[in-house]
Amino acid sequence: MNEKRYIDKFIIWHESEDEKTPDVSFIPSMMRRRMTNLEKIAIGLAGGIMPETNDYTTIFASQFGEWGQTIQLIKQFHDDSEMSPAGFSNSVHNAAVGAFSLITKNTNNYTAIAAGRNTLEMAILRAILEPRDALVVFAAEHCPEIYDGIFDGDNGAHGVAFMIKHSGARGINISDGDENADTLTMDKFADFLTGKINSITTKTWTIKND
Repeated sequence: MNEKRYIDKFIIWHESEDEKTPDVSFIPSMMRRRMTNLEKIAIGLAGGIMPETNDYTTIFASQFGEWGQTIQLIKQFHDDSEMSPAGFSNSVHNAAVGAFSLITKNTNNYTAIAAGRNTLEMAILRAILEPRDALVVFAAEHCPEIYDGIFDGDNGAHGVAFMIKHSGARGINISDGDENADTLTMDKFADFLTGKINSITTKTWTIKND
């Protein structure tokens, strides 16, 4: 692999006491009221960097997706022997990116990715292979209480959104990865975006500032 791309805008976000989701004021209020926290996180981040024109594809990535909503549906089925159709429609993995395409009226293709611990790596690989500019969003909601102490890493809601383009000011060179490389974390990628490190190697690709 020997490619060149450009990183344009980016947003790095972690939940805090004062901010449980990014700014979602641009989402129509009726739609916003029906959204899950994960949808608000992903769409809020995407909305903060989306281009003025719709000549881009959207890639949404989340390791666990709507697990809070899914747990709620399972409990509802256990207690009532039925599930909410609206709740189910918000539990699918492409709910956030589908809603974002409706809000922005972007008719280009979009992709929803879940690849376990390699989710962020695979989202970036998908963007590298995309012939259009790509808006990439990686998001996670707060770890459900039922899983406290089971998963390592950041259990708070967090996310990152960035543009990978075919032209621009900040060039990155892309080459082959290393099958022995460590799993890519959001914090490590954030260090690359903010210039704290100059390159990242994953199992499938290496990116380095030009």
